[in-house]
Amino acid sequence: MDLEGLNQWLAERNLKGHWDHQPWSQTVRTHLWKGKDIFEGLNQAGELITTGEAGRRTIQMRNPGLSAGMTNTIHISVQLVNPGEIAAAHRHTAAAIRFILKGNPKAYTVVQGERLPMSEGDLLTTPNWTWHDHFNGGDEPIVWLDGLDIRLVGTFGAMIQENFKKEQQPIEKPDHYSAKVFGQARPTWIKSEFAAPPYRYPWTETYANLLALKESAGDPFDGILLEYSNPLTGGPTLQTFSCQIQLLRPKEKTQSHRHTSTTVYHGFRGSALTKVSANNLNWDQGDIFVVPSWQWHSHENTTDEDAILFSITDRPAAEALGLYREEAEETKNISRKERRERKKEFGFVRAGLKPALPHPGFSRRSITALCSPIPWRLL
Repeated sequence: MDLEGLNQWLAERNLKGHWDHQPWSQTVRTHLWKGKDIFEGLNQAGELITTGEAGRRTIQMRNPGLSAGMTNTIHISVQLVNPGEIAAAHRHTAAAIRFILKGNPKAYTVVQGERLPMSEGDLLTTPNWTWHDHFNGGDEPIVWLDGLDIRLVGTFGAMIQENFKKEQQPIEKPDHYSAKVFGQARPTWIKSEFAAPPYRYPWTETYANLLALKESAGDPFDGILLEYSNPLTGGPTLQTFSCQIQLLRPKEKTQSHRHTSTTVYHGFRGSALTKVSANNLNWDQGDIFVVPSWQWHSHENTTDEDAILFSITDRPAAEALGLYREEAEETKNISRKERRERKKEFGFVRAGLKPALPHPGFSRRSITALCSPIPWRLL
């Protein structure tokens, strides 16, 4: 038997020699899914299958480099609930978020007994092992992005799901409970039973923050970039992944960088170009794309209108495992601490939501007031 024969013999037994440089695992590829295809499929599904039959009526993204799933850690799908429908209550060890693309005043998600309204642009969190169900009491379908860490949880063999004893859980907390209990001024005697509590980030407040910062220098790699922070800690949205929203101003072109975290993007407003290594992704509103770990990428808004991207990233998991690294294409080997110091030149740092270098058009007090209603931090 020669070496090639040995390699083949090992492969037949699902073994591999260290000297054999054939790929051992599948690779997450850069890919863009067109919104028109996603929503055409979703609308067809809305006519062909009920939430009761499907469990959850979602269109899932499948990465062409994987046999299943979108990435190896995080996942996005698009869900539709028709008028009068209920997506039944359950809970699971995977953490989840809902970013609302089409809502109405009579639509809501219930998480741990609290009813969270679903309006366009809102972000709702469903921390792991929290009971949750969805209901559409309006006259039009509602649509949202589901973001989960299900691939990461599955890697650990820790995916567990449990159905609630009834289709809907009881509403046990008053409206806006989490916003009042875990807001800027909070009761000292009430503690969260979860590391990140169920929470709603209203689009009206998020968008106000984006506009308030529009005239600042912004992040050199991502424009006006905000992170939805955990209201308890000020850290990432959830323990394993975080959510971000960014505004690219007309004709803005960012610098290129790469990092050891995977990011999934959704084009929420406008259109722009995102370059990922040798791939040019021209995205429009509704499109979804993935930037795999350690790939050079940059953004360019070639239009005369603002472009807004919503994204989820597995950076918190990479950081917790000591695996996170970031590098600018022109300035190699930038550590997170060094990047934070550099960002002091660009306007804001996380320090009680106080600006380090306020924009000349605002006072320190006015900017703090504008940004304080929603927990966030500039990366």
